[in-house]
Amino acid sequence: MKRDSCRVSAVVLAAGRSVRMGEAKQLLRVDGRTVLERTLENLRASRVDEALLVLGFSADEIRRELPAALLDGLRVVVNQDHASGMASSLRAGLAAVSPESDAALIVLADQPLVRPETMNEIVERYCGSDAEIVVPFYQGSRGNPVLLDRSVFAEAMAMEGDVGCRAIFAQHADGMLRVNVNDPGILADIDSREDYERLFPTQTG
Repeated sequence: MKRDSCRVSAVVLAAGRSVRMGEAKQLLRVDGRTVLERTLENLRASRVDEALLVLGFSADEIRRELPAALLDGLRVVVNQDHASGMASSLRAGLAAVSPESDAALIVLADQPLVRPETMNEIVERYCGSDAEIVVPFYQGSRGNPVLLDRSVFAEAMAMEGDVGCRAIFAQHADGMLRVNVNDPGILADIDSREDYERLFPTQTG
């Protein structure tokens, strides 16, 4: 089935402390641009109708580092409770999504290699289905970003601690749509210095 309405917001989670990295991983440089900048550029090139950026730790510094052109049209939400874990940032982002939106694409700030075409494919598959959750897979492995229909927002916002969307997957097995994409970037996140050096070896000398 095709949905009568299909307006999708994107929620970019960029509030974490980067404990394993030892510095704000959002501001790591890749070819002269920060990781977050690259993630936002890819998002802006996609077909989402609205973009929200959730900041927390180092919020002021991160905002200063972002080019004005990227901030234009981007709604920034500051999660004051970011220390309690990812669930609080997801909650803050979903609470700020436009009431006109039917779904939210949950984008991780530390995944700068996800292609705009992949985001579009996830959105388009959602629009042509009755799925509650859309999850991308690459060669059998589950990745991000994940798309949540508004019908599951309340459940996602009730989560606590350092957990992400997958905490509600089991309850929605029948409403989950798996989308196989040709994009290894959905699996490539930067949690540690080792991840950064492996993904971007030319940046580390």
